[in-house]
Amino acid sequence: MILVETSAWIEYDRDTGSDVARRLGELIESGASIACSDPILMEILAGARNDAAAKDLQRLLTSFSWIPTESTSDFESAARIYRLCRATGHTPRGMIDCLIAAIALRSGATLLTTDRDFVAIAQVFPLRFDLPAHGDRS
Repeated sequence: MILVETSAWIEYDRDTGSDVARRLGELIESGASIACSDPILMEILAGARNDAAAKDLQRLLTSFSWIPTESTSDFESAARIYRLCRATGHTPRGMIDCLIAAIALRSGATLLTTDRDFVAIAQVFPLRFDLPAHGDRS
């Protein structure tokens, strides 16, 4: 299962032609096992241009497999990820990215992302990437 992270959805929605945007298009067209999760949906909806765009994006993202957050355990794992990364000099810039990483690690999902925070987290935790995460975007 491929957990498509916020930065990849943005690349796809903006039709940037990037490797990640093309890859996501291929995954959708092929019917691959794509997943989304609560924090990704939150970030996408927060960045929508207007309510109509938010509804369209919500409809798209919720049409794929869903990996729900698990009560407090995912949040505790996210805090641990942040602490251990910080202790080793690989501090992620965002706690939401730590939560997404915790969900990916728990579920065994592979990440599709361009966010360099996941590259930092992968220095400490065994995140798997569908494409190399180059950190093209914030």
